[in-house]
Parts: sequence; structure tokens; C-alpha cells
Amino acid sequence: MNNVNITGRVAKGPETRDTNNGSVTTLIVATDRVKLREGKTYQDPDTGYTAKETEFHKITCFNGLGKGAATRSKGDVVAVTGRIHYSRWQDGQGVERYGCEIIAERVDFF
Repeated sequence: MNNVNITGRVAKGPETRDTNNGSVTTLIVATDRVKLREGKTYQDPDTGYTAKETEFHKITCFNGLGKGAATRSKGDVVAVTGRIHYSRWQDGQGVERYGCEIIAERVDFF
């Protein structure tokens, strides 16, 4: 089963492009998780808060789903349900490249 659920903040403004089959909107969503040291959480010495790691996820929204996503701004909280999609291609120099994205099936904004 290939299901993904994430909740995070929009990291930069959405980008929309038109294709032959409709429109595609891409969001970058940042999620946080606590860092562990020897299996335990710890305080960040600079902030005094629990230390966290941020990960950035590329979210792809097609057609009608993308229209709502295109109206969002950096910092907005979003919940995404979808599936992971991996891709492989060759760049202009013939080097094989790999990518990973989440294809959105549902996007909720708070």
C-alpha cells in the first residue's frame, strides 16, 4: 500500500504550470520531527526548545486540486494525503538523476 499523510507549512509560494492535460501545481511543504541523541530528545542550546529536524517535501497537485493549492502562501499550514512517486531521467549531460515527490489526492488548509 502506498499512502502518505503529512502536515506541515508551505515553505515557498506554489508554482503552477499548464500542460496538455490541464494544470499542475507544485508545493514545497516543510515538516519537523524531534532529533534524538542516545535515544532521547534534547534541548537545542541556541533556542532552549526541543531540538528538531526539518524535512522538505515536493507535493504535486493536478487540475482542480492544484487550483486551491495555488492560492496558498508561504507559512500556511497544510495537510496532504497522497502517494509517493519516484522518477528517473537523464539530464543534458547524460547523468542519470532521481526524484521523489508526493502526488496529492487530498489537500486541506488550516
